[in-house]
Amino acid sequence: MELTSWNTGSVPGDVRLAFGRVGEGPEPVLALHGITAQHRTFNAPARYLKHPDGIVALDLRGRGDSGKPSPGNYRLERHARDVVRTLDHLDVERGVLVGHSMGAFVALHAALLYPDRVGGLVLLDGGWPRPEEEPDEEEAAAIAEGLERAYRRLDMVFETPDDYLDFWFPGQNLTLEDLPPDLADYYLYDLEKVDGGYAPKAFREAAEEDGDSVSSESPTAGALRGIGCPVALVRAEEGFFPGSRPLISDETRDVMAGALDLRLEYRLQGANHYTMMFFESARQVAATIDDLLRQT
Repeated sequence: MELTSWNTGSVPGDVRLAFGRVGEGPEPVLALHGITAQHRTFNAPARYLKHPDGIVALDLRGRGDSGKPSPGNYRLERHARDVVRTLDHLDVERGVLVGHSMGAFVALHAALLYPDRVGGLVLLDGGWPRPEEEPDEEEAAAIAEGLERAYRRLDMVFETPDDYLDFWFPGQNLTLEDLPPDLADYYLYDLEKVDGGYAPKAFREAAEEDGDSVSSESPTAGALRGIGCPVALVRAEEGFFPGSRPLISDETRDVMAGALDLRLEYRLQGANHYTMMFFESARQVAATIDDLLRQT
């Protein structure tokens, strides 16, 4: 397996935004990662994508190699503005946005605030409607547990990158050489050298602020009806952990289908919220993006 070769660039502005690009066409899709991740989330889908203009995958502010402003400079609206700033930088008048996890909520917010700039959405295990009543306690607890684990590593320093793998795969004694190249590259890019070893690049305060924004400001089912562009939905069969409940249940999917112009959907058997972006599941993610592009 060959590793995806990203051409890196940046969007200038008050907060510099780093991105990776595959392909050179005039209308690439724009991909947005999850709450503590970065653009290498899209390593495998980028390689499988057939879209001739390729893909640009952004490091959201506070993550990866993008700028990390002080708390108070995050939340969904700021990210939506960054999406439009990136489309402007790329000279894309009306783009197709692909969002995984929190990136799906950012994509939805951009489509609501700037409908003339968004021509289609691919939601990857994210973007479910905010409940207008108290959320189901079990579902809320599962999401909180998954986020707590992701947040916890952001305060840690790891002696070596292999020690970082032990956080994610405890007791398995894995090294980077044991992983597929896509995944090894993701974990390496996730880290930066600091005194004492390596630390995740994601800024914890950014993740916490954005988590609060998703909980309190993401669109309700009623608001989703205001999105007029075509939408594709890809769901993982499992949640954050193997054997856990999916983040988007069949009931939630039905609500989304009733509110959005849902053209395509796929449920990834045997994949969870993280693995859906790697391994064979990434082929279906890429195929879904290609299929929606043909409808926009």
